[in-house]
Amino acid sequence: MVPQGVSPRRAEVTREPGALAGDAPNGQARETSACGLCQSRNCPRRAQALAGGDHLREFFSLPKMRLSIFWFTQHCKRLSPFLAASASLLLCQGQAKAVLTYNIFESNGDVIIQATGSLNLPGLIGEDSCGADGGISSAGAVICTGPDSILNIYGITGPTSFDGTAFDGGGTSASLISTYIVGDGDGVLTDGFGISSGYISGDPIFSSSTIAGQTLASLGFTFSSGLLGSWTLNGTGDTIQAFLGPASPPSAVPGPLPLLGAGAAFGWSRRLRHRIAQPLATPPQD
Repeated sequence: MVPQGVSPRRAEVTREPGALAGDAPNGQARETSACGLCQSRNCPRRAQALAGGDHLREFFSLPKMRLSIFWFTQHCKRLSPFLAASASLLLCQGQAKAVLTYNIFESNGDVIIQATGSLNLPGLIGEDSCGADGGISSAGAVICTGPDSILNIYGITGPTSFDGTAFDGGGTSASLISTYIVGDGDGVLTDGFGISSGYISGDPIFSSSTIAGQTLASLGFTFSSGLLGSWTLNGTGDTIQAFLGPASPPSAVPGPLPLLGAGAAFGWSRRLRHRIAQPLATPPQD
């Protein structure tokens, strides 16, 4: 029987167990839907249900939701090889060896010595200074950049001389970081790689010096471009290289991660089309 003043549609709504008519505004009893959740925003039971997660459990128990979750988990399993490959590439990139590059080149009637890159530093072997604000010597494989200062020295393995008869210690520099590389200091300079004591391992390096009024030929080099030498930093395996000629602009070659992403997307689309063409598997029943 429908109570007086209540529509048949509202008659389906049940009274909250233990609720009193006087508890609601205007003498009306708080009501709950057939699912048992109170419709009032201020209802204590609604707040308790939200805090306890009852609405989430009921939502995920719906047949359509269970079917969607089952389909999603089945297809995500097929992505695991691609996710593992991506993680491996990221790990390999994080473990890649750092490189510092010296470029020695002509610019506006001068010779520029420029060092760029980054290094992971090993254990310190000593301290020394170049004795000039930039310079170069073929006989001892010596390259100096930056203002003359005390440098931390680290061991290297590589050539003890390079091309030509270059020998000039009259450079000028305004760089904040100073560096040197010495293949054979002949007892005058400590063999190794040197860098300003404030340098933090792994940070970017930029250091340069200018030898005014010179060319590569006048300094004594027999060629104008190419590799002068390559050294390995003892303890970390990082590489230090010296080239005649300016730094080359980066090439527009796609990296491994974009290529992997394209391959993964192509494989996923093929599997998705194949899956749509097949009957959907029946999800597990309670």
